[in-house]
This record gives sequence, C-alpha cells and structure tokens, in this order.
Amino acid sequence: MIWGRPWGFWALLLVPTPWLWGFFRGRIGWSSVGLFPKSRITTGTLFAWAPNVLRAAAIGALAIALARPQTVGGRTYIKARGVTIVVALDRSSSMKTSDVATPQGPISRIEAARRAFVRFVVGRPDDLIGLVSFANYPDTTCPPTLDHKVLLESIEAIKTARAGDDGTTLGDAIAWATHVARDTSPQKKVVVLITDGHDSPGVSKPLDPIVAATLANRLGVVVHTIAIGPVSGVERRRQADTAGLDLVRETEGPDLDLLEKIAVAGGGRAFVAIDSATLDLIFQALDSLEKSPFTGKIEIHYKEHYQSWILAAIAALTLERIVVAGRLRRLP
Repeated sequence: MIWGRPWGFWALLLVPTPWLWGFFRGRIGWSSVGLFPKSRITTGTLFAWAPNVLRAAAIGALAIALARPQTVGGRTYIKARGVTIVVALDRSSSMKTSDVATPQGPISRIEAARRAFVRFVVGRPDDLIGLVSFANYPDTTCPPTLDHKVLLESIEAIKTARAGDDGTTLGDAIAWATHVARDTSPQKKVVVLITDGHDSPGVSKPLDPIVAATLANRLGVVVHTIAIGPVSGVERRRQADTAGLDLVRETEGPDLDLLEKIAVAGGGRAFVAIDSATLDLIFQALDSLEKSPFTGKIEIHYKEHYQSWILAAIAALTLERIVVAGRLRRLP
C-alpha cells in the first residue's frame, strides 16, 4: 500500500474532537441532584460511549481516504516520439504514367510511391508521420499522426490531378510540408519530397524550391528528395550513405540536378527510383537515416482504494445517527 497524499493523515488530529465537543458543550445547571433517584446501569448508560466512538471512527476513515491509499495496478512502457516525418507526394498527371518496373509488370509512378510509402509506415509504428499531396497547390492529406491506419487510408484515396489543377509546384509543396512538420512536438522533423522530377508550376508567383528548402533547413526541418520513374541517359556514381545506394545523375529527362540542389539546401539526400525495388531501398535508407532517438519511459497505473474508506465513514455516521436517535439522545 502506498499513499498518494500522505499529508491527509494530519486530519487524524481531529479524532478526539467528539470528546472535546462533548466536554465543552452546553449543560443545564441544577442546584441539587439529590431529589433524583439513583441511576441504574441500563443499556443507555452502558453504551453511552458509542456515539463519540462512531464519530471518531468516521473522522479517522475520512482522514485515511484523504491520504489516498493506492496499490500499483500495472506498468506501461512507452517509447518517446522522436521524429516527425511528412511525405510530400506529387500527384500531377505525369505521376499516373505506368513505367515503374515490378516483377509483376509496370505500374504507375504514383502507385509505386504509394506501395513503398505503406511499407515504410508499417515499419515505423512509433513515429508521427503525415502526408501532403500536391500538384499546382499543396494540401494536407493527413496531418502527422500515430494513428497509421488513418494515414494509410488517406494515401489510398489520393488521385492524380485533373485538368485545371495539373502542374508541379515544388517550392510551395516544400513550404507547406515544412509548416505541417513544424506544427508538432518532436524535436527532429523531416520532409520527404516524392516527385517525377519536374518543377512546372501553374500558379502565379510560386516559391522557388531551393529557397523553400533553405528556409526549411533554417527552421530545423531536413528535406530529402526522391525522383521516381525511369531515367534515360544516366550515369551512376556510388553514394556513401548507410544503405550504399546509387545516386542517379541525369543527362536527359527529369531535372535531377534541381532535386539534388533542393536536398543539399535542405540538409538531406537526393535519390532516384528507377523501379519499385530501388524505391523500397530508398525508403529503407531513409528509415536508417531518420531513426527515432527513443527514450524509455514507464507509466505506472495505480488502483485507488479511498472509496471504501469514504463508505466506511458514511456507515459510521449513519449508525451514529441511529444510535443517538434512541435512548442515547441527549439534550440540549
């Protein structure tokens, strides 16, 4: 047994109160009691002490309830949330192109990104992960959450942009995802930009993507980029990272130079996924780069026992009222 509020035991000093009250209470003065017959020992005189004892017991029970008796009901081990990851996914019409190779045949770029993202989320159950989709305009598909079931349902609902909203505004997407990431409590915050590589905004005064990445880095948000889809005329150079991935630099096709500059400005890494297997490896590399700095925490659950002492006090007071209503009643 432990006590949640041990200072409640000070109330035990009030236990003698019923006797003190009886000593100082008013009495009727008589000039002589000689005219009264000598008393006999009756039930009333035999149990005259009962009311005070019951009152004192009620006070003692309330004092113990106030001290909050507890027992340990269990312990829950909690992992501290160390990383917020916001994925900014391009949903422009070019992302529906089915040119990402899989063992079962080519699939669309957005579908390949969706599958890899799902596997990534499943492997990080203890992190806050959010999703921003963008074409001409960015939008929060799912804010950073630990409820990954909702997150996975939200990515399944993403569709490519229709005419009128079609475009790729990378700078605005980075800025929006940075804002979403910063509005969380973990110290480490990461934005992962997934696109087919073109910055082709269809809005007026778009934010420059390199400027957006630089601002994100200054605000403490790391920006990684992933260019998805086949690339023609490429050269590979070995990238010294934890996954040993190859960084693909273009000679034709998507603007990989821009994506690398964005990653450098954002303090992150630039990757290119030419097929679904490579995309999975990239997410594995991100998983290794952005490991959560877990701190063990134990949450102790207590069982409260003050209720039984309160009931005991009520019972004592009720019995005291019944007793004094009979032959033990005193006047005044």
